[in-house]
Amino acid sequence: MFSFYNVNDDTSINEAYILIHSSNSFTQFSYFVNVCEKIHATTSKNMKVNILSEYLFSLNDESLSIAAPFFSNRIFPRDSIFTLNIGFSIIMQVLSEIASLDPNQIQQIYLRHGDMGALSEYAVSKKHMAPLVKQEALTLSSIHDRFGRVAEAVGSGSGKGKKNILKGLLITGSPLEAKYLIKIINGELRIGLTEGLVEIAVSKAFNQELEDVRDAMLVSGDISQVALLAKRNILSTAIIKPLIPISYMLADVMFTAEEIINYYQKPLICEYKYDGIRAQMHKFKGQIRLFSRKLADVTYAFPELANAAEVTKLSSSSSDIDVILDGEVMAIQNGRPLHFQELQKRLRKKNVTEQIIEAIPLIYVVYDIMYLNGEHTIRKSIRERKEILSNILFTKPIINSSYRVVNSAQEIIVMFEKSRDTGHEGLVLKDPDSQYHPGKRGRHWIKLKKELDTIDAVILIAEYGHGKRAGLLSD
Repeated sequence: MFSFYNVNDDTSINEAYILIHSSNSFTQFSYFVNVCEKIHATTSKNMKVNILSEYLFSLNDESLSIAAPFFSNRIFPRDSIFTLNIGFSIIMQVLSEIASLDPNQIQQIYLRHGDMGALSEYAVSKKHMAPLVKQEALTLSSIHDRFGRVAEAVGSGSGKGKKNILKGLLITGSPLEAKYLIKIINGELRIGLTEGLVEIAVSKAFNQELEDVRDAMLVSGDISQVALLAKRNILSTAIIKPLIPISYMLADVMFTAEEIINYYQKPLICEYKYDGIRAQMHKFKGQIRLFSRKLADVTYAFPELANAAEVTKLSSSSSDIDVILDGEVMAIQNGRPLHFQELQKRLRKKNVTEQIIEAIPLIYVVYDIMYLNGEHTIRKSIRERKEILSNILFTKPIINSSYRVVNSAQEIIVMFEKSRDTGHEGLVLKDPDSQYHPGKRGRHWIKLKKELDTIDAVILIAEYGHGKRAGLLSD
């Protein structure tokens, strides 16, 4: 029995796809989309978790490994070499072609909706084209496969190839599927889920302790892998993998030396707060990688640091070592830090020449270690981790951070003034017994910075907001 729907009725189109696919496998993309809509429709975090956990439990291994990252606003694992590189302009071109609207019309509709997903839903509801041959319903697997083909499209003509794949996906799916396809591509589902809620859903779906799921995430950083380990009840096998970035430990803020001393009432490790780019350095079997705070690979921007890392060794041995370090990249000249903007110039250059290296000299200040020669060090205290760092021989421009142990507010004040006089931002004070907690902000580390001056300003230029800020002037 077949039913026909008015293609000019937005609601009917979505209802048609829901009716057609509602009895299909959980691996259908239409089912994923319906789950997203249900999660978005409730403000209850518990309800969001319940909906998501039931869905995750229903998936086979392949679909689980795809859906879990999608819900976490990712497509590929952190260690993947793939990126989609589908920009705003490509999406707008495809939508204008699908809906037979000129680019100016599409732009105005976007400003009205304030969300690329909503714009895509609208454009596909007005589509004036269809596949030449009947297409199978979109599945998580087929979408991920085509995302892989997009990521592999490089070089001359790749833009056209990306457009064709994206267009094929959008005209095959329903308007609602189009909405979430674009949201996934942009890494912004915006359905009220955080990675923390996805972790809770994984623990509930597979009856695992939440702390075990979170510990596995901290060392693995890959929700896809963690979801599969949880399903198989082997979370304890999650390990830190060199060359795959892990989340950074974060510091809380206090505002006076007295507040800090009164809170801890114990000696603290005190070091400068550097005004640079936080970077994770991985060295493994001769390969060197540097990752930014957003876990992006930025090795290309700092070739002299990668070269210096090649000869990093233990002081007690001449043999090579494998290591993961946490530290700060700073531009420095005549012993003083250069402005942060000088560093940003490096990140904008895909080809860092000798002239750039000479004009913007760098150092990498190492202040923590998470891995050494096959051993996780994150469960050791920072006192122990500092001891390990003291036994590693670094070659300039990589240097070991200097620090001192402070016992009083007056000592903190003296260190703070010295930091500011040297050109740094302030201090970071650390509980000497604290472990390294990837991705967590807490009072194991405390930032102490000088309060910035306020300014009176007149706004001259603003951009329309999107998502929750749709209809407002935002950035």
